[in-house]
Amino acid sequence: MKLSTFAIIITVLAAAFGLAFIFIPAQVGTFYGLSLDTGGLWMARSFGAALLFIAMIYWSYSHVSPAAKSWPKLLQFSIIYDVIQLVLTATALLSGVGNSNGWSSVVLYAVLAVGSVYYLGVCKKARVG
Repeated sequence: MKLSTFAIIITVLAAAFGLAFIFIPAQVGTFYGLSLDTGGLWMARSFGAALLFIAMIYWSYSHVSPAAKSWPKLLQFSIIYDVIQLVLTATALLSGVGNSNGWSSVVLYAVLAVGSVYYLGVCKKARVG
C-alpha cells in the first residue's frame, strides 16, 4: 500500500469518527458503554473537532511525496498520539470504564501506530533513494 493510501485511510477514519462525535455523541457514547452528561457531550464534540483536524491534515498530505521533509515529523507525532490514545483507552477499559466495544479502539490505535512506524521507514528510504 502506498503512503498516500494510508493517508486517505486515516482521513476517512478520522473524519467519520469526528463527525459522529460532533453530531451524535450520545449514541457514540452508548456504543462504547458510556453515559454522557452535558460536560461529556461537550468533551465528545471537542474530541470530534480534533479528529476532523487530523482528517484535514492527512487529506492535505495525501498527495505529498514520501520523500518530503515534513512526512517523518507528521508520522512521528501520529505515533505519539496513537500510543497515548491506546494507553488511555486500554487503562480506562481495564478500570471498568466502557464496554468491550472499546477494545476495537485499542486495536485501531495499535494498527495506526504500527502503520505510522512502517511508513516512517518508507519515508526514510524515499529520502535516501
